[in-house]
Amino acid sequence: MRIFLLLSIVAISFNALASENYSDHEAFCLQQSQQQCLPYIKTRLNDAKRNPADWYKIKTYEFDYYYDYQQFDNLFAAITPFVKQEHLPGIFKLQMYYYYAKTLNYIGKKEEAKVYAAKAFSQLDGIYDAFGDPLRLVELANLHYVFGSKKTAMRLLIDAEQRFAKNNDPIFHLELHVNKAHIYLNWQQYEQAIRSNLMAYNAIKHTNHHAKIVLASGNLAYSYHQNKNYKEAISYYKKAFDFTEPQSIYQAIYSLRLAQAHWQTGNMAHAKKWLSRIDRNTTDFGKGHAALYSKLQQALIE
Repeated sequence: MRIFLLLSIVAISFNALASENYSDHEAFCLQQSQQQCLPYIKTRLNDAKRNPADWYKIKTYEFDYYYDYQQFDNLFAAITPFVKQEHLPGIFKLQMYYYYAKTLNYIGKKEEAKVYAAKAFSQLDGIYDAFGDPLRLVELANLHYVFGSKKTAMRLLIDAEQRFAKNNDPIFHLELHVNKAHIYLNWQQYEQAIRSNLMAYNAIKHTNHHAKIVLASGNLAYSYHQNKNYKEAISYYKKAFDFTEPQSIYQAIYSLRLAQAHWQTGNMAHAKKWLSRIDRNTTDFGKGHAALYSKLQQALIE
């Protein structure tokens, strides 16, 4: 989970997506270098048909891949066959409910999303009590952020930060600080959001987790952007392109934000240049990004 990476509800802040360590598709795909990640996952799924434990585990990587790249139609289709099944491995069921709740929330089915968020809450409470996994605590905070109380979410994150300060897992520190930053952004405490997103970026920037570096760069850029630190925002949006796959939705999202930042600083030529990089015929923006694109397009025509 890119744990808070996964916050699709914050579409305006790049779905700061949250990713669970349990189903971290990128770490899984780092085991090989000859094949692209999704085809590799599909191949391994086929190979694991006779081993249900491995198959369910690998299936969560597929969920995670779709979530990280905001392929919500694919994610919805992948999860739906399992939703009504009761006899499933506990961790698999947790990941399924977690992603399904966020997917339903993203597509506007808010009440149904709450039902599955409650199921995920129940699973997470039991798993955290049993294993004390710090990432499970961050996931629990993430669900509170999306479906419950942001104050409760922040208390859980501060608890995780204090209790697991010596944890050496860069993904834990990434998810912890990205989640804190999302709450600060919601509270319009932009300086605090910048500090938290900078800590998240520093935790992951020297790893091979390129998808997470893309998101950490974009989240940091967005917090600078919201604080009207346009120079820094532009710099970190551009850094993200060093690790962004050519067909990734983030190519379009960060180009859109760069167009916006240049427009806000009065540099119309650069704003038009970045907006022109976006092909709306092939880009499936969420409502927030689609509205921003239309606004900029109209403003730059005038």
